[in-house]
Amino acid sequence: MKKIFTAITAAAMLFTTLGSSVQAAGFASETETVISAQTPFDKKYVSIDWHTSSGETVGVPLAYDEFALIPTQNKVNKLSEKDGSVVATVEFDEKVSENCRGTVDNKTLIQPTRTSIYAVNLDDMSVVCSKKFGEICTDVAASENLVYFGYMDGEMFKFICADIDNELETIWEYNSDKAVTSPARINDKIMFGAGENLIVRVEDDFVENDVGTEITHVFAGKYAVFMTCANGELRKLRLEEDGKTEADSLGKCELGGKLTAPAGIENHIYVGSGEGLFLVDGLNMEVTKVYENLKNASAPLVTVGNGVRAYTAAPHSDPNGDRWYLYNVLDTDEGQTLSELAKIIDFTDGKIAVAKSGRMFFRDANGQVWAISEKKTSVILMIIKIVLIIAIFVMILLILRAWAKKRKEKKPPEY
Repeated sequence: MKKIFTAITAAAMLFTTLGSSVQAAGFASETETVISAQTPFDKKYVSIDWHTSSGETVGVPLAYDEFALIPTQNKVNKLSEKDGSVVATVEFDEKVSENCRGTVDNKTLIQPTRTSIYAVNLDDMSVVCSKKFGEICTDVAASENLVYFGYMDGEMFKFICADIDNELETIWEYNSDKAVTSPARINDKIMFGAGENLIVRVEDDFVENDVGTEITHVFAGKYAVFMTCANGELRKLRLEEDGKTEADSLGKCELGGKLTAPAGIENHIYVGSGEGLFLVDGLNMEVTKVYENLKNASAPLVTVGNGVRAYTAAPHSDPNGDRWYLYNVLDTDEGQTLSELAKIIDFTDGKIAVAKSGRMFFRDANGQVWAISEKKTSVILMIIKIVLIIAIFVMILLILRAWAKKRKEKKPPEY
């Protein structure tokens, strides 16, 4: 029983990650996914705050103000960030999406279910509007009451912009016979991948930028767009004001394996793969470091509250069976340092969110959501420790002084 409790407890020592705006609009962009909150980074100082029970259908957790929004079954529970107690609940007509992330925009939760989009007022957890589209297949992003996402309609993929203020009526849509990716944006340009093309929405038109291979994930840095591709490459391009590819800006870096969604900051790009965790110089498109022991690493996430850190999880085998480990990469100008943070029972298809406070919420393979935070040092305990150290130091000085005096008394007189 003790071993089981230890394993479950260790599993909770999980995840740290993402963006300068913790309640970002859901776009896969550096300005919205790099988190400045002080998340846990040392396994000696991790506090396990609470966890939910396992669930058959659990979606992607979100952080909102002082709450955790947990999609589960056919509802979303609004939980207290601090103790995990249920504050309010909203129910839907079908089960939530397990893999597609919702988002928060202007106190409105936009939550994908398997085939529909729901807009929920977060003040009273009431449904504002909802609409059935098709099989939702991307994360959802939103800005100024406009929602962006992709779905499957039969054998056709569609990426659309819908208006929350008008019952989620479609504003524009893009049709493709190839899979579409989750949305990103740079300089207010909405973009997504569709087959071998990076699609950029400019004014009332679409610009198709051919990158030469199938795009699986799109990440928008401050000055360039990075794409992981089905052929195991990371590709980059810069865009002109009209949304077209800047001349001679398309670059590539061969990584290998099935690549995760990339994440990065200031041209430091992190990508998980079946071959390991890759750190790439996005300026020159060169691998600066690869951790080959982190094969099948999960999609990395970046925080800057305790230095620039990228977090990922990877599976390993140990005497007690297969386990996942959470890792943290401290990235500095002097180099990168990898450290293990925790053992995890199973983080296959795991999902993560982080609050402004730095508290982390992660969903594991069992459908449980765990909350962890950086253990704060008690001021009173610190004062007590300082007083004890001073007392011990003074005691040692007194002992040495007494010993020296006694030795001097025993010393024979000099003639």
